[in-house]
Amino acid sequence: MDKKIVVTSIVAIIVFSMVGAFLFSDAEGAQLDTVMIDGVEPTEIDVLSGSYPIQRNLIICTMGEPTGNIKCFIDWITSDEGQEIVSKEFVPLPESERTTYDAPSSDGVQNINVGGSTSIQATMMMLAEAYKEKFGINISVSGGGSGVGASNTIQGQFDIGMCSRDLKSSELEQGLIPTSIGKDGVAVIVNGAGVDGLTLEQLSKIYSGEITNWKEVGGVDKSIAVIARDDASGTRECFDKMMGPDWVMKTDVVKYNSSGGVIGAVRIASGSIGYISIGQLKSI
Repeated sequence: MDKKIVVTSIVAIIVFSMVGAFLFSDAEGAQLDTVMIDGVEPTEIDVLSGSYPIQRNLIICTMGEPTGNIKCFIDWITSDEGQEIVSKEFVPLPESERTTYDAPSSDGVQNINVGGSTSIQATMMMLAEAYKEKFGINISVSGGGSGVGASNTIQGQFDIGMCSRDLKSSELEQGLIPTSIGKDGVAVIVNGAGVDGLTLEQLSKIYSGEITNWKEVGGVDKSIAVIARDDASGTRECFDKMMGPDWVMKTDVVKYNSSGGVIGAVRIASGSIGYISIGQLKSI
């Protein structure tokens, strides 16, 4: 038997056991489609304009205006170099909002503590590694959540806090200064659904289990295989937040710890739906 057929069959069997009795298309020939949400395409332009509904701001903050090497690092993050790294996962700043930067001083702080949002944490670690390689400044990065990022910066435990939301008025009143480093947008992808758009309400009902067949939203007569990111994912956090405060995702959902895992599963399972960071659309 041809080796290619054997491998494809094994992959199909594995995914079948994970998502249930759905039709499967060959991984090399499957057609993945992005869908509009509330009539808006998941593009970087629509995220930056605020018209795409599944998005949030990504903020770093300092107590008072940043100075010295801390300012140098922040300016580098919002420069073309830093934004190239940000764009690997998120929607980067528009050209008009990017900055130039100065090299850090050997007389300034050589160790910078950054912490907060787990959604930004992995990207910040990449930024920290690149900055250390370029300038030799040590940058420690920890998580804890957006609230911890804000409060620990106010208390002086962090030099820079990370928040995957806008700062609260109470945080601003205590002296936090925000700097936008990009936006997080979530794109919805489908395979063989027969739809090119969904409302946010329809999407929430698909993931809660109230809608189970594509024909209920104008698509083909096919059961919906629901695929999501894992519980610790920042993309998952952004998606869940936009579903509403009382919304609960159904239990029989296949979860992956990477956008690549979601893309691979949706590519194989006909009738499936998943979501990924908009920054990952270039990889499909």
